[in-house]
Amino acid sequence: MKRLINIFLLTGALAASAQDLSTEITVDRTIVPAERAASRLTSVHPQILSQPVAATRIDMAEYDGPGSVTRSARVLAPAAWADTFALSPYRGYVAGGYFPAYNLALSAGYRILQSADTRLGVWLQFDGLSYKGAPDREEPDSKLRFKNNTAAAGVDFDHRFGRAGVLTAGASYSYGNIVAPTDRCVGNHDISMADAHATWYGRAGSIGYHAGARLRTFGVHEYCAGDYDLGWVPFPPGTTVRKKGTEVNYEFAAGVTARIGRKASGQRIGLELKADMLSRPDATAISVDESHPYGVLRVFAPAPGGTLGVISATPYYTLGQSGRGLNLRLGARVDISTGGSGKKFHIAPAAMASYSLDGFSVYARAGGGEVLNTQRSLYDITPFFPVGMQQQRSHVPLTVDGGVCIGPFAGIGVEIFGGWARANDWLMPAMAGMNFSSAGTPLFLPVDIKGAHAGVRASYDYRSIVHVNASVEFAPQKEHSGYYLWRDRAKMAVKAEATVRPISRLELKASYELRTDRAAYGYYATGEAQRLDLGNAGLLGFGAVYSITPALDVFARGENLLACKYLIVPGVPAQGVHGLLGASFRF
Repeated sequence: MKRLINIFLLTGALAASAQDLSTEITVDRTIVPAERAASRLTSVHPQILSQPVAATRIDMAEYDGPGSVTRSARVLAPAAWADTFALSPYRGYVAGGYFPAYNLALSAGYRILQSADTRLGVWLQFDGLSYKGAPDREEPDSKLRFKNNTAAAGVDFDHRFGRAGVLTAGASYSYGNIVAPTDRCVGNHDISMADAHATWYGRAGSIGYHAGARLRTFGVHEYCAGDYDLGWVPFPPGTTVRKKGTEVNYEFAAGVTARIGRKASGQRIGLELKADMLSRPDATAISVDESHPYGVLRVFAPAPGGTLGVISATPYYTLGQSGRGLNLRLGARVDISTGGSGKKFHIAPAAMASYSLDGFSVYARAGGGEVLNTQRSLYDITPFFPVGMQQQRSHVPLTVDGGVCIGPFAGIGVEIFGGWARANDWLMPAMAGMNFSSAGTPLFLPVDIKGAHAGVRASYDYRSIVHVNASVEFAPQKEHSGYYLWRDRAKMAVKAEATVRPISRLELKASYELRTDRAAYGYYATGEAQRLDLGNAGLLGFGAVYSITPALDVFARGENLLACKYLIVPGVPAQGVHGLLGASFRF
């Protein structure tokens, strides 16, 4: 039986933006490896990730959808199995960790109701950090202090109505105070996030269905209330750059799948429907304007609010059973956009195929679709980079990926993989200003980008004592060419991790990640874009967890032990040596 809570150091700088910021999980009946999001750099924001065992019904033939582990999602719910919820001998947990000068994480939770059919739990989380760093690699002595103190609370509920279906619901609220300084501004601002969701999963004979809704809010109360001297830009000192306002993102999703033909053939047809809407407040945005009379490319201007939306329909057909042989899924995603500008109608493939034999498999998949950018999604890249948050849609016309998997043989498995993608109006970190210096303003700018990526990964397992995995991946990068998920534009990423359990109560873990040729682009009065060096990230981590009793663990974790200096995005330095020392107790 799994423990009630696992202690993690959720670390990183850029997620799909160049860090292990998000992890895509695809649940499907075909044997196709889950799409791996762009790797994320290790911790700028260490935290304890509480994981109460909550029940979530995932029927492998009913539903296919992605999930993300992000800075704003702290509670993970592993899938239940069979027809009842997994029961734990523990109802609650408390955990805490600290590392000087200031890295603090506290977590607690309690399962109020816990039975084979019903679960009701509450949880609390606090994460804090403070560190100094140079926001520009050309001026290493100009160090500024970055701070983030965020608290969150939530409730989750699951109930199984016999064989009729399962209702799962939850709600959470987070509040944070963040200091993200620049050489022009103190940058003290508050953020608030609320999240509520409910989903019903059901089955009637050979038909499975689901329906749900989710509400997310993100509020930025102030960004820069200090003396903001913009030089040539006529912007008075003491003016608040980002006005108060809260965006509201509401989402509705439903789907149905039905078996056709003989049960042994594994043939099904299905339809997924989704409506994703974003209501935006009025704000002050930062954009690039090459026609400015002084040749200054950064412009602060009112950004009117409104509502953006993406309505999607994905019909599909599947063939094959999980296991050996051919598994096929053929579908298309049809998107209709509302509000804003740009093309309103898009069609993208939604297909994947695999063929498996003992110790060998090949797979391929193709996808795409509209992406609705939110302030919250950009906050998940890094909380220290909220200036110029563009609220608009991005379009991914096509992504193609494939690979070959060999093994495992004698505990060794190898995968060779690669792919190509194109993204239009994809938000990439950038710098805009008068000069090629730290005087520029960091922001996200829409970029059309396309390119390929390829690599190899391998793993080794020796019983339950040793687990090792390593990978190397390449993605050539230029201003408008490269792998769109790597927002730090790295050209090579190397990752390695080893876990050793020398005795049953002790687990040791070492990790290393190297991302080379990281860069962003600056847009200045000189006209042409200039490449900005963000620095190579060579990050070494080590951790240990020791179980004193079945209910009490002590842990230690260190990150960036080589004190590597690099920029997460322009203007935001990474934290130096940091980690957590602490304990967790289940009761």
